[in-house]
Amino acid sequence: MDVRTLGPFEFHVEGVDVTPGAPKVRQMLALFTVRSNQIVLLRDLTQELWGENPPPSAKITLQTYIVRLRQQITASLERTGRAFDPKELIQTRHGGYQLAVDAASLEYRRFEEMATVGRHEIGAGEYLRASSSLRSALDLWRGPALVDVTTGSLLQAHVTRLNRVRLTAVEQLMEAELHLGRHLDVLGDLTDLAAENPFHEPLHAQLMVALYRAGRRPQALEVFARLRGALIEDLGIDPSLRLGRLHQAILNGDAALEAQASRDGYSLDGIAAA
Repeated sequence: MDVRTLGPFEFHVEGVDVTPGAPKVRQMLALFTVRSNQIVLLRDLTQELWGENPPPSAKITLQTYIVRLRQQITASLERTGRAFDPKELIQTRHGGYQLAVDAASLEYRRFEEMATVGRHEIGAGEYLRASSSLRSALDLWRGPALVDVTTGSLLQAHVTRLNRVRLTAVEQLMEAELHLGRHLDVLGDLTDLAAENPFHEPLHAQLMVALYRAGRRPQALEVFARLRGALIEDLGIDPSLRLGRLHQAILNGDAALEAQASRDGYSLDGIAAA
């Protein structure tokens, strides 16, 4: 079993691609996937597929989708000469259905586990290991999560959460790289990330540190000025005190900025205490 959701949705059983082509069936299977080994109630399926305006025949339609999905899986595997009981995979439960799979077969679960490992390694100061773990996690992404699946409220909540976890993993990877003295290697990535996330202070702070360590102090100060302008104009707020202290440290040419042992890659102890 191999279920991929970090990009186009792909569902493989015993090496055979059984991803449904019909949009609603595809959406239903995607919901089963993100709630694997849990009972997905008919009411949740109805909400996901039709929102607040389900058809009167929603229950019967869902049952038809289940039958079609099981038939497709059976037919796809029979063409390869394999016998398979789809009812063991998509199980009927009281009030709904349950996808029974090994969690290790789910791409998004593998991503979350590796990202968690990387986060713990960051906390333990094991930056080289963290860099490897976080890169391995992020390498699983092949594009926006469930990019080719119509998402209702339940699937969209899952996608939003995954995107948040991904952004955190990216931020932590940049942190590890800065600790390892690889500021020149990550300058391009941080420049793109700051542009893609115009209000994200940690990424801007990391870009400021990388630029400063690369001998580009004026550009580091320009990053702060752009961020401050965007925050004030669009959100009506000033940058955080932490970012303000980093800005002041860059203005002063604080020697602590050259260190590689800060807890978060930019909030150095000496600066934070200022």
